[in-house]
Amino acid sequence: MESQLTTSVLVPLAFLLPILGAVLVVPLTRESPRARGVMLGVCVAATAGIAVSFVPGVLDGTVYETYLLQLTPRIWMYLRVDALGALFGLTASVLWLLALVYSLGYMADEHRQSRYYAFFMLCLAWTMGVAYAGNLLTFLIFYELFSILTYPLVVHEETPDAMAAGTKYIIYILIGGSLVLLAVVFTFFLAGDQTLTTAGILDAGMDHTSLLVIFWCFVAGFGVKAAIMPLHGWVPDAHPAAPAPFSATLSGIMVAAGCFGIMRAVFNVFGVELLAELDVMRWLAYLAAITVVVAALLAVNQDNLKRRLAYSTISQMGYVTLGVALLGEEATAGALVHVANHAFMKGTLFLCAGLLIKQVGLRNVSQLAGIARRMPVTMAAFAVAALGMIGTPPLAGFVSKWYLGLGMLDVDQPLYLAVLLGGALLAAIYLLPIVYAAYFKEPAPLAERSERTGREAPLTMLVPLVVAAALTVVLGAAAAVPGMPLSLARLAAQVVFGG
Repeated sequence: MESQLTTSVLVPLAFLLPILGAVLVVPLTRESPRARGVMLGVCVAATAGIAVSFVPGVLDGTVYETYLLQLTPRIWMYLRVDALGALFGLTASVLWLLALVYSLGYMADEHRQSRYYAFFMLCLAWTMGVAYAGNLLTFLIFYELFSILTYPLVVHEETPDAMAAGTKYIIYILIGGSLVLLAVVFTFFLAGDQTLTTAGILDAGMDHTSLLVIFWCFVAGFGVKAAIMPLHGWVPDAHPAAPAPFSATLSGIMVAAGCFGIMRAVFNVFGVELLAELDVMRWLAYLAAITVVVAALLAVNQDNLKRRLAYSTISQMGYVTLGVALLGEEATAGALVHVANHAFMKGTLFLCAGLLIKQVGLRNVSQLAGIARRMPVTMAAFAVAALGMIGTPPLAGFVSKWYLGLGMLDVDQPLYLAVLLGGALLAAIYLLPIVYAAYFKEPAPLAERSERTGREAPLTMLVPLVVAAALTVVLGAAAAVPGMPLSLARLAAQVVFGG
């Protein structure tokens, strides 16, 4: 399929609208919190609508582009919506909309709401910029803004644990960002260009050592955000510290942004043929496989629910990196669709964890015996998402793992099927006991569990939770419908492999 370039003013609006929302947060907080909620909802819904509007054209071969600002005679800030960017932008904006609606109930009694919502919107803006960046400089600018401005949300609760988690987070992120900057500068020096192209910017005629340095700087720099072991240390602390609605986007989108950066480096900076010649991807595959298994093993022993889910995120993003590292079309499609599917499955789980904290004050797995009797809707959503994470058909996780498995066989790497199946088994071990305890164990006396007596949450929190859980079903059962994430993932994989 030949791509047709089309200029669109909607591309910059995808990040300008959230910036507008962030600017209006403070005055509207003073005047009317209700008006603030409506304004934020309109901005995020419009952003999601723009992301949805790109999908039909992208599937027909259209690539949307916009030149924003010329920084030097050779360098522009440039936005470009291809299949890969359309998939990530669609996933981010829809999950952000659900998290925003949930936030309106969850944050109603919290302190510093204007700060929370302002940075929440700015993070969405920079995320959309990352999704639609058309060259390395544009990607770097949005990626660094997104990474640094996440810090106020990680430390929002201002507890000692939150501040410590924020310090660890910013140290990791600054080191990772420095490595990405080094890789971008070195790439421009070698290639004289930075546009993200299908065939890649670099070529085999360049200095071999320089190419290896650039590759590993990209992998290490983006690997910090993607939580590839041993670069994962910030994730288990940041997720429990952040407010639950942001934990959902942190796990579903922010960690995935690191994987997205690796994809851009692999497919649009190096290209498939050059990486096959360099013979470096097998080492990345080893790291990804270790991440899948070790992070899942660590999840099993975590009593804090959000910390257990954080290790699960590390493990699941290992699947994405592994799929990319195999350099096969089917495996890449599986990796790409898992970015979207994982976002809504894990988003559902974190939103459930937030309701357990908010309504009954429970943070630990050991406290959840019989909780389904008090919160049946919440735990039903948790059970659906947990089954999806394991890979139960016809849920979203099954589709991802099916394509990853086919991809492993397609590139003659059947041993990685053991990693795929082992990770699914370990996911069952760390998730299903929670479901079993919630439904089949007798609850402890209330005095031993929590001082709170609340039951199900208000609709502002329940509705986005139920929608996220429903998407876990729809993204699996209706995966083959045109316009769903799988169609974008397969198109993106087809394009980068020359189809």
